[in-house]
Amino acid sequence: MIIGLIFRKLLIIFLVLIFVNVHVITAKSDTYEIGAGDKEEEEVEQVRVGNFALPTSQQPGPFIAFGQNVVDKGDTQLFTYVDYLKGQGELFAEVIPSFLYGIRDDLSLFVEVPIAAKFQLGSDTSHGLEDLYITAEYVFYSKNKLESAFLSTLVTTLILPTGSANKTPSTGLGVPSFFLGLTAGYMDTEWYYYGSLGAILTTVNKGIEIGNQFLYQWGLGKNISYAADSYIFNWLIEFDGTYRQKDKIKGITDQDSGGNVIFLGPSLWFSTQRIIVQVGVSWVIAQHLFGVQEQDHYIVVGNLGWKF
Repeated sequence: MIIGLIFRKLLIIFLVLIFVNVHVITAKSDTYEIGAGDKEEEEVEQVRVGNFALPTSQQPGPFIAFGQNVVDKGDTQLFTYVDYLKGQGELFAEVIPSFLYGIRDDLSLFVEVPIAAKFQLGSDTSHGLEDLYITAEYVFYSKNKLESAFLSTLVTTLILPTGSANKTPSTGLGVPSFFLGLTAGYMDTEWYYYGSLGAILTTVNKGIEIGNQFLYQWGLGKNISYAADSYIFNWLIEFDGTYRQKDKIKGITDQDSGGNVIFLGPSLWFSTQRIIVQVGVSWVIAQHLFGVQEQDHYIVVGNLGWKF
């Protein structure tokens, strides 16, 4: 509960800062005409070296963490994301086809259609369509230089209950839900750093309230090799934490739900003008679950993308 309150306060503070930032920028644009120096700064294009050897859509990004999925206007990408989560008495394997489109240079649409290939909890198994994710990501601040780029984004997601909460294990939350998050990333020719905070906020249906989830993530990557306008090869280490509140059923708290899990692991990134391939594994380094629940051990992830 305390962690949940902290995350709520952090998100409120970040949103206030976003509002103030946008208000100030708008006020300035209403009062002043953009000068030639400002235009030149907006049009800066990074050198085709290291992490900038390819266009924006093909440059290194997060592994498991959300966000940083903003591409240039008109860019279209299709992805197939697969993951395999193994734990004590549990197994969750899923395939996630997704679609990414650049509405503007500072606004992208990302649609994910998760499919449970095999969910197993004890002797129970399930499969089928999971909840649908429709995400809009907006760049509210960016700073580009010849050999570096800084990007802050606001991520909002509508989660539609296309999965099933009645299956065991469930393939969906059973109610419409929302995601709100903030990301910040810095990239230069050799290094890539990013961090993100977010929350999945659920609604109530028939007295059932699934616990809200709060995400805290960061990553560090470095270029291994590249060829200008040809390919980028990187390694990445990523930290992914999730705190989930306890579920409630008709006002009664489920003591065997919720808790905190932290994953840490490496991945490799390879991209060309058309394809993106990212593979890696992440292990649980800290876990505190409330009541009696199965423990997670590790997750293996692969992601294949194609740019049209």
